Amino acid sequence: MKYRELIIKAKRNESETVQAALLEAGFDSMQIDDPMDAVDIAEHQDLYKYDYINEEITRAAEEAEAGADAITITLYFTDDEEGQALLAEAEELLSAMPDVSYRTAATGDDSEWLYKWQEYFRPTKVGKRIVVKPGWEDYEAAEDELVIEMDPGMAFGSGLHETTSMCIKALEKDLGDGSERAYDPSRYPIKVLDVGTGTGILAMAAVLLGADEALGIDIDDEAVRVANENIVKNGLEGRISIRRGNLMDGIDYEPDIIVANLMADLVMMLSPAAAEQMRPGGLYITSGILDIKEETVKKAIEDAGFDIIEVLADGEWRAIVATRR
Repeated sequence: MKYRELIIKAKRNESETVQAALLEAGFDSMQIDDPMDAVDIAEHQDLYKYDYINEEITRAAEEAEAGADAITITLYFTDDEEGQALLAEAEELLSAMPDVSYRTAATGDDSEWLYKWQEYFRPTKVGKRIVVKPGWEDYEAAEDELVIEMDPGMAFGSGLHETTSMCIKALEKDLGDGSERAYDPSRYPIKVLDVGTGTGILAMAAVLLGADEALGIDIDDEAVRVANENIVKNGLEGRISIRRGNLMDGIDYEPDIIVANLMADLVMMLSPAAAEQMRPGGLYITSGILDIKEETVKKAIEDAGFDIIEVLADGEWRAIVATRR
């Protein structure tokens, strides 16, 4: 199928606001390109296996460090009447944002770009125990490693981004480090709610690390489809279910752990509902928060009824771990 793309450039400190506005307007599938990701890959070569680090990545990292500050957000629209109407609606929304630039471009058949990421995706260890591998790569796990096989497709979340890896590290610390657990499994099953599940990676990591069941929520139909495929691929059906939804609207689920890798504004919107549904003493793991919004998000989480117990940092990104009062 032929597609058109809407390419948006926004400053780093404004990109979350643009993404939130697009999501609120119903544009829930977008590609985010951050030039600093190349810097992270180049600086953490020990995390990446095989030939992931190459001249192209090194060159991109050097260019990013030289001053690239713009985040690129790309939306794709079918090249038909319906797609053109949606494209015009998105352009109208963006025209009201004076500091944001955008342009449209024709793209080829979706097969030209849909799987291009495959040439870069390699088995990667995230945290101490979780290894994420694509189906086309062989990987022999060490004794203490837990492998998630995942071909991310169009949905967000391969585990490589700082925001996802910090969530996995927080889950490992609570569930799977081999020492004491925050919850006594003899009292009740450990239930995890993954809000904004994307590929389902955090829900899968949680049950592999020791949670008894997980529910993943995502507003994007494509994410729901891909997450369900990943769950079956990893033999976790029956322990994880995926549902389409907007944050926790209409969700009747009492979790012991909520993990939400979203954006700062969405984390703040989610926190009151999270506190209302969660059992007292439950763990609230949030990520996708830029350092400049850390204090604002912490206050919103505390005001919702949580006590903050830890803040994880990786570059400009923050993950906040809190417990329900």
